[in-house]
Amino acid sequence: MIKAGSLFYALVISLLITIISSSLILYFYLTTIELKNIEMSQRLQLNVDSGLNLLLSNQSIISANEGRVIDLYGMGNDSVYLKRKYWGAYEILISSADFKKMNEHKIAFAGYVSDPAKDYCIYLKDEDKPLSVCGKTIIRGVAYLPKVGVKRTQIEGQSFSGKVLVDGKVEKSDRNLPKINSDLIEYLNRYLTGNFSDNSDRLINIGAGLSGDSISNSFLDKTILFHSNQSITVSNGLYSGNLIIYSNKPISISSSAILENCLVVSPKIIFEKNFNGTVQAFASDSIILKENVKLGYPSCIGLIQRQNAKASGILIMENDTIIGSVFAVKNSAVFLQPLGISVSEKSTVCGTLFSAGYTDLKGAVWGSLVTDRIILNTSSSVYENHLLNAEIDITKRSKYFVGINLIVEPKKKGVIKWIEN
Repeated sequence: MIKAGSLFYALVISLLITIISSSLILYFYLTTIELKNIEMSQRLQLNVDSGLNLLLSNQSIISANEGRVIDLYGMGNDSVYLKRKYWGAYEILISSADFKKMNEHKIAFAGYVSDPAKDYCIYLKDEDKPLSVCGKTIIRGVAYLPKVGVKRTQIEGQSFSGKVLVDGKVEKSDRNLPKINSDLIEYLNRYLTGNFSDNSDRLINIGAGLSGDSISNSFLDKTILFHSNQSITVSNGLYSGNLIIYSNKPISISSSAILENCLVVSPKIIFEKNFNGTVQAFASDSIILKENVKLGYPSCIGLIQRQNAKASGILIMENDTIIGSVFAVKNSAVFLQPLGISVSEKSTVCGTLFSAGYTDLKGAVWGSLVTDRIILNTSSSVYENHLLNAEIDITKRSKYFVGINLIVEPKKKGVIKWIEN
C-alpha cells in the first residue's frame, strides 16, 4: 500500500523537475536568441563598415547628394543604405543597415588626402620675379618657386638671419597656379546665390539673428536652413550639426556663440574677438577674423569673388588659429578686381592656404601655401614677393591631416572624424 504522503512528495518532485526543465529550456531559448541578435548585430556592423569603405573608394555607384539601398554581395541578404552628402567643402558619408528592429549606422565627416610624396610647402606662380626673404623667415619643405629662384634681402632694417633660404628641395613653378576643382567652386557658389536645393529641407526665418538657442541637428535628419534678408548676429547659443545659417547681408558671429560643424554663408562674414568653434564659412566679398579667433579642425574659410565685386579678401588678424583650409578664388578669370588673403603676426593657418590673388603673410602656414603672388605691406611701403619673419613649414602639419578637394590632382578620400548622430 502506498502512503498518501508519498504521492504528495512525488507531485512536488515532479513539479520541481518541470520548473527546472522549463527554466533550462527557456534559458537556452533566450540564449540562442541573444546569440543570434549578437551575430546579427555584428553582421550589420560589418555591412555598415563595408558600405563606408565603398563610399570612401573611387566608386561611381552613389553620386553626390544621393542616397540608395544596395545589395553588397548580390545575395539578397546584406543590403545597406548609403548616402553621400556634400557639406560645404567636405562630405558627409552615411552607411546604415537594418534587420527587423535592429539598426546599425555610421556617419563620417570626410575629406581628401593628398599624396605625401607630392606635398609641397609653397607654390608661387612664376612671374619672372624672385622670392625675397628677410628676417627670421622659415621655408621648410619642397618649394615650387619662379625660375629666377629665391634670394636674401633686407627690409625695415632686418636682413635674412637663417642658415638656408629654403630648407628643402626647390622646384620650378609654372606661370599658372595648379588647376582648381571647378565642380567644387560651382557647387559652393550655389550656396552664395541662395540655392540650397540639395541640402535644405526645413526653412526658418530668423529676422535679425540667432540668440539664446541650443540647436543640434543630426545628419540623419533634414537640414535646417536659418535664413534672413537682413544683417544678422549669431550669439549666446549652441548651433551644431546639420545647420546652415544664411543671409544675403553681412553675418556677425559673436564669441558667445558656439558653432560645431555647421555652415555660415553670406557676402560678408565677421568672426568677433575670441570666437572659438569649428565651422565652414563661405562669402563673396570678405571674411574677417578679429583677434584671438580659434577655428578648430576641420574648419574651412572660403571666398569666391563675384564678377561685379570690388576688392575682396580674407583678413586673419593677430593671434588667430585656423586648423583646416583657407582659400580665395575668382568666380571668373576675366576680371581684374583685387583679391587676396592677409595673415597677421602671431597667427597660424595649419593645413592649406590657397590664394588666386595675393598673400600678405606675416604669420605662419603649417602646411601648404599656394598663391599668385606674395606682397609685404609695411608702414613704410609695399613690397612684392617678399617675406619678413614669416613661417611656411609643411613638417608641422599632422601626417593625418585630411583637407578639401580644391586642387585637381590625384587624391583619395579619408575620414576626418566620426559623427555620433
